[in-house]
Amino acid sequence: MQGVVFKETLRQNWRGMVYWGIGLALLGILILSLIGDIDALKQVAQLMETLPPALIKAMGMDDMSQLATPEGFLGGGYFGRVILIMSVFGIIGGLNITANEEDQGILDVLLSLPLPRWRLIVEKFAAYTVLTTGILAIGFLGLLFGQQATAIDVRISRLLESTFNVLPSVLLIIAFTGLAGALFRRKSTATAVSAIFVIGSYFVDFIGRAASDSFINQLRVVSFFNYYDNDGVMRDGLAWGNIGLLAVITLVLVGGAVWFFQRRDVGG
Repeated sequence: MQGVVFKETLRQNWRGMVYWGIGLALLGILILSLIGDIDALKQVAQLMETLPPALIKAMGMDDMSQLATPEGFLGGGYFGRVILIMSVFGIIGGLNITANEEDQGILDVLLSLPLPRWRLIVEKFAAYTVLTTGILAIGFLGLLFGQQATAIDVRISRLLESTFNVLPSVLLIIAFTGLAGALFRRKSTATAVSAIFVIGSYFVDFIGRAASDSFINQLRVVSFFNYYDNDGVMRDGLAWGNIGLLAVITLVLVGGAVWFFQRRDVGG
């Protein structure tokens, strides 16, 4: 039975992977079609420069002239939205590790099989790692198609790096939600806790950027959005320190999910 949970999770969810990936691909094509006119981008940047400086910082930019470049527009217009979309997928995937099946009353039946609890967590997380990678890969193909169709001059290496940069944050969300599902008996509680984690992280980062001189800015260290840094990666490339930190935290969360799941009753 080795790997059976991993394979079954992939079998049940590969179509969803394709649908999510196509959605990202279409979004990428749409965004690229909007930046085909460089002059129009410059006009948008000039208009946005009238915004308060605090709001510009909250959007992750030093100045709005970044919007006048295809890289800058893609960093915010595409990759800034992709992380929000994939956060929803991350919560759904995390709930599918244990919470959904426990809520449906079928998890105790599954655990009656000769299957260690830790393998259920680890194999499902591994499967959702593959599914997340597949979604992002399809989205990347959409970016390549859109780039060729619109003749936008954006380095493919930057598109690939920025696409890869989404993966650690989404895996962190899956792991956190999986931990919440292993810790709490009720699916609704796990969902609420995970949603608060994502939304809270977003607003801490957003407000911290806007209020750069306040104590809230210091709280950005607890927000995974701070380490996602979509505009910075699109402009300067991957920050491996950020990726390593998110990866370590993700592994700790998976380990925590295994620890709690092995030590509590299921169902009831």
